[in-house]
This record gives sequence, structure tokens and C-alpha cells, in this order.
Amino acid sequence: MLDATEYLHLAIHASKDGNHHAALNYLNTALEQQPDNAAARYFLAAEHAELGLLDRAHAGMTQALELDPHMDIARFQLGLLNLQMQQGEQARSAFDYLQHHTQDISLKWFASAYLEMLNEQVENAVDKLKKGLVDCANSALKADMTRVLASLTDTAIAPKNDTITAPSVFLGAYRDNLETP
Repeated sequence: MLDATEYLHLAIHASKDGNHHAALNYLNTALEQQPDNAAARYFLAAEHAELGLLDRAHAGMTQALELDPHMDIARFQLGLLNLQMQQGEQARSAFDYLQHHTQDISLKWFASAYLEMLNEQVENAVDKLKKGLVDCANSALKADMTRVLASLTDTAIAPKNDTITAPSVFLGAYRDNLETP
């Protein structure tokens, strides 16, 4: 019989291959064996987000952070989920926490950029995204933030919109940050 860590790795690989059904099965089995596994909770939440189950994704990211409050990528993605669910103050809270507490300099810049977007300071957000991209070692996160930057620079020359429309970010893309050896 496999252990929770092995099921987690199988889930990650299944998800990378686009096999969400298998990934969900592996993650649920891992959590049956080890209910307090923060990484498995995080990946299950990411799978739910990819499938459009935003309420489940939100609950899962919240549970992962309760189990491991230092899981910065989960907090960043919780902020993005809050934006997608139009919960601006909760998004602001997640990004503010990261801006002041994360040790990952790129996440600090990206969180700060989203705070600027929430404050409708697009030029400041663009500047902070650029700074974050310089320090970003995570290729999936870097690609997503590059798309956000492109979206903002396109928006900056377009007529101003009254609502913030944060580009959707592939929530499961940051798997490598939490893969265990």
C-alpha cells in the first residue's frame, strides 16, 4: 500500500497530465491516510479551482493555511480566488499579509502589485509586477504574472473600467513549490 506522500506525488503527475479524475482520487486517498497534510489539502483545492469549484477551492486553501500558515503560495492563490469570487476585502487581507510576512521576494512584489490594483493604481501595479518578475524563480508563476502584466499594460491605454478584472491565473500551476522530495 502506498503512503500519503506517494499518493500526493501521483496526484501531482496525474494533474500535470490533465487527468483530474485520477488526481482527485489520489488526493482524497492521501487525505484519508493523513487528514492534516497541508500540501495535499492545497493540491486538492488547486484541483477544485481548475475544475471551477471555487467554493471548494476557497475552503481547501483556507484549510491548508490553517494547517500550515507559512504556505505562502496557498495564501497568494487564496487572494486570487477571493478576487475571482469578488471578495475584495478578503483578497486585500491575503495580499497585505504576504506583502509584510513572506520571505519570497517575488511573492512580496506580486502581492503588493495586486494591492495596487485593488487601489486602482495601475501604474504602480505595473512597476511592482516588473520588479517581482526579476526575482521570480518559479516558471509557472512567472508566466502567469507576465500575462497579468501584459493585461494591465493593455488596459492602461484602454478606457478606464469601474471594476477590477484580475486575469484568471491557473491555480495548480505552482505545484513545484510544494512538491516533497
